[in-house]
Amino acid sequence: MDEISVLIIGKPNVGKSTLFNNLSEDNISMVDDNPGTTVLPHSTKIKFKDIIINLVDVGGLKKKSKSHDKKQKLITKETLKNLKHSDIVLFLTAANSEFTKNDKQIFRLVLNKLKDFIIVVNKIDLIEKSKISKVKRYFTYFFENTFSDILIKPLFFSAKENKEKDFFFKKIYNLNETKKNVIKNKELNSFINNIKSFKIPAQKGQFRPTIKFIKHVNTKPQIFKIFGNRLQKLNSDYKKYMLKQIINKFELYNQVVIIKYISNKNPFSRSNVAKKR
Repeated sequence: MDEISVLIIGKPNVGKSTLFNNLSEDNISMVDDNPGTTVLPHSTKIKFKDIIINLVDVGGLKKKSKSHDKKQKLITKETLKNLKHSDIVLFLTAANSEFTKNDKQIFRLVLNKLKDFIIVVNKIDLIEKSKISKVKRYFTYFFENTFSDILIKPLFFSAKENKEKDFFFKKIYNLNETKKNVIKNKELNSFINNIKSFKIPAQKGQFRPTIKFIKHVNTKPQIFKIFGNRLQKLNSDYKKYMLKQIINKFELYNQVVIIKYISNKNPFSRSNVAKKR
């Protein structure tokens, strides 16, 4: 039976321990309105379908400028250690505040470690019903525009009031399932041929970049290699278009997806002709 490590991470006082206790069905982590209650990690193992979820709760991370005291240094050390060994990260932020610089630092840390993630906008119960739609639009728009190189589908949740733990376990399970198999070349290239015929790369200079073949080479993280001619001439807009098309088609949401463009050498270039001589 597969075991995956799921880390709950976020700044102080966003409801990490409350969510952990709800999912574990036990009050393992202390909960308090004052930030900094959790210092050392707490963990529990939960069986769901054919996997074991090793759920880990860590203390809240603060901005680098406020992480110099002994207690916060210990929290940071333990968080980084658990992040290194995690498979999926539940990143929590609060619905009753804007996405702060501290939030950005923590989420960038998750992305830099190439971790799969589920963003949870917690404490939605603190928002007036008439303003919930506005809050959801704010966070959705924010993620789309701030982290445009990935497609994020945030979950809006109340760890305090919502006890539907299977809701999270299904999300974790489905995200883990996307890592098990590479996409077959035939399916992938059939799709790529369709989207590149719908929108061909812009011509730059005398020649137009040409995409010939794509291969899915890795799942942790998701890495694709695109082969063709003059791909170094592809503009950033076309690369974003290609990335979003792949993510949407194969539902690779909430993951770091990397596309590597590999250009074939032009046999008629002056440098290559000189080498042959």
